Amino acid sequence: MKFKKLSLLILTVLIIIAVVFTVQYFTGGNSQSNYNSQPAGSVVYIENGVSGVVTINDPFLNRTTSITVIYYPLDTGTGFIVTNNGYIITALHVVGDLEALDKEQLKILSSSDIERYTEMAAVKGYIDQYNPELVSELGTSSADPNSTTNALIQRGLLSVSSTKQVIKVKVPNIDQNFTATLVDVGNLNIGEDVALLKLNTNLNNLPTLNISSKKPTILEKVHMYGYPGSNSTNSSFNQQELKPSISNGFLTTETAKNGTNSNNNFNIQSIFENLVNWFTISLTSQTVANSSIYYGTTAETTKGESGGPVMDSQDKVLGITIFGVESSDLFKQQIKITSSLFMSSDYIVQICKKNNVSVNVV
Repeated sequence: MKFKKLSLLILTVLIIIAVVFTVQYFTGGNSQSNYNSQPAGSVVYIENGVSGVVTINDPFLNRTTSITVIYYPLDTGTGFIVTNNGYIITALHVVGDLEALDKEQLKILSSSDIERYTEMAAVKGYIDQYNPELVSELGTSSADPNSTTNALIQRGLLSVSSTKQVIKVKVPNIDQNFTATLVDVGNLNIGEDVALLKLNTNLNNLPTLNISSKKPTILEKVHMYGYPGSNSTNSSFNQQELKPSISNGFLTTETAKNGTNSNNNFNIQSIFENLVNWFTISLTSQTVANSSIYYGTTAETTKGESGGPVMDSQDKVLGITIFGVESSDLFKQQIKITSSLFMSSDYIVQICKKNNVSVNVV
């Protein structure tokens, strides 16, 4: 009996892989390109950063300096407008704690986190502008910005006057830069990687996207919008014309997740695990109740595209891009059936309804 089940599972895997290759061959499933369309006008570029004022007392130069951190970017990502007065959906980790994400955890920026990043930014600015020898004078590591900051704090040589999180947003086709306020986030404990932002603007004619009311289905075609290749040292706010890229593919897997593990260590076993989870989710509701549902697609996404919309063929939002799944092995990279993960539009509707934000669900 077990052998029959295993054989059936292997056969199913082979059929899915065959379908993946066939569809990719005839449709160019993983193509990426700049895409100038109606939906693209609602896809926004997001930078998460901090600002504040920090005072550093340098005993080696015998000087006290007040450093104003006007803005220090931490990470970038993508989002999309869901109401014409500026409510935005993005991935929680885009506006969350970057160091927590490196540990595969979801975490909003606490006041102590914001203070810590502002301190690091101020120390870096002070070293660059006033005392390049400070690292060696303190005997700290140039490879670890935390070490110099911590040494100054431990010696009572650093104090903070003010700090705050700053979320910058750029909307295509609008010659104006915005800031946004974090309104609410999903359930961190079960990996709900979704956040609701509100643009700090009085505009009420912004372009919006329609939210799909239907459940994503296996082998459904998808289009994923985002801003790839962005990072904290390469701001896109100075670009004259900002356009998102689009990745095309189709939905391949449905997996129950209770954290932010992006399954970067791909192997053949992951195919079996995805299928087993898919069947389990289809047959029971208990797994869903204690987990979030992540969908896998063949569409390739990279860092910076997290938080972007996943669209169906009718340009309705099926979900939010969460992760790009990569492998260092070229062969595994070619045969894998999951290149990116997203969360369904259900999570968008839930967080908007919770905060009395009316969105167009069709």
